Amino acid sequence: MLIAQGLVDENKMGIIGWSNGAILGTGLIVHTNRYKAASLGAGDVNWISDYANCAFGVSFDNYYFGGPPWDNLDHYIKKSPLFQLKKVTTPTLIFHGTKDRNVPYEQGWQYYRALQIIGKAPVRFISFPNAGHGPRELGHIRRKLNEEVRWFEKYLLKNHEEKNESLKKGSPLDKLETYLKIGKVNGLYGVEKNSVLIPEVVEYQKKMIGRFEVTRAQWAAFDSDYKFEKGTENYPVTGITFEKAKQYVEWLNQKTGESYRLPKKDEVKTFYSSRSGNTFDYWAGYTLSPEDYKNLLKELKKYGDKPVLLKPVGSFKVAGNDPVFDLGGNAAEWVEEEEGKGKACGGSAERSNDTQSEVKPQSQYTGFRVIKEKKATKEHEGHEEDKK
Repeated sequence: MLIAQGLVDENKMGIIGWSNGAILGTGLIVHTNRYKAASLGAGDVNWISDYANCAFGVSFDNYYFGGPPWDNLDHYIKKSPLFQLKKVTTPTLIFHGTKDRNVPYEQGWQYYRALQIIGKAPVRFISFPNAGHGPRELGHIRRKLNEEVRWFEKYLLKNHEEKNESLKKGSPLDKLETYLKIGKVNGLYGVEKNSVLIPEVVEYQKKMIGRFEVTRAQWAAFDSDYKFEKGTENYPVTGITFEKAKQYVEWLNQKTGESYRLPKKDEVKTFYSSRSGNTFDYWAGYTLSPEDYKNLLKELKKYGDKPVLLKPVGSFKVAGNDPVFDLGGNAAEWVEEEEGKGKACGGSAERSNDTQSEVKPQSQYTGFRVIKEKKATKEHEGHEEDKK
């Protein structure tokens, strides 16, 4: 009637039901395929097994079915959707609580298993641990709503972007795509420009910035007298003064014909808002108090002035799939202040995670990364001409 009146789009009909609503909803998808998606929770499909397990006792089934199943088996089978689920083509989302006694939990498993084995309708079964005849915990309620939204977006509205729920955000597997995109030349981090190994830049917080700190191998392309231990080519170059870092950038511009510079303090302050990854806390194995930090520095001094705590660039991510590495640790990084002076920012391997600490990074743990200026668009160039 509603379809005939033009009030309902017959191609976009779904159904949601719980308890008796799920029983009615199951009856509908058994007898018609007009529904494009169904969400049904805590509904019976097999009245024979319900007779033995329902908390209501035998009175419920005796009343509705005129006696026990052994006296009226054909009637029980006829009224049990389980024996007609071969007809179902509607994608069905099933919910059930493990402690449900009104509609026994095993009803949900029978429902799911039948649709799964028959294979004519997509099916998903969500079980709520220790829940009775309906979700009461906030986490269960949120899960139900999120699952329903995804199910109806996918099968009714056809606008769902499929995501693998088993893939944990920020896990090594989640980061794999980012790692595979990293630029390398003969095993050395970076990209080649005019036969020179230079830093790879990526977009991060609207800036084109070095994916890594400038490496020893990249620095050696600029300074032919620079010596480093074999096998540490991909470590960050450190012990570099601010002035030498600026000279490197000038050389980089000459070699590439592009515009590189050092980061400015005010534009990258959010980059260094936390310390994590390769910091002294990482080496200590716990969160250091100021006293712990001072005591452990004595251990570090046994190794002299060599930066023995450094790791290869790329050892620690920022977060999730962000394309930039090591902002919170490994080597501190030179940035340019308003007066044109340099300041070392960010975490470093020989300092604690405490961002309130005023301990300055040591020279042998200070390096830098570069920023590449984006090319102006024609529209932007026009505005610049207007300003002139």
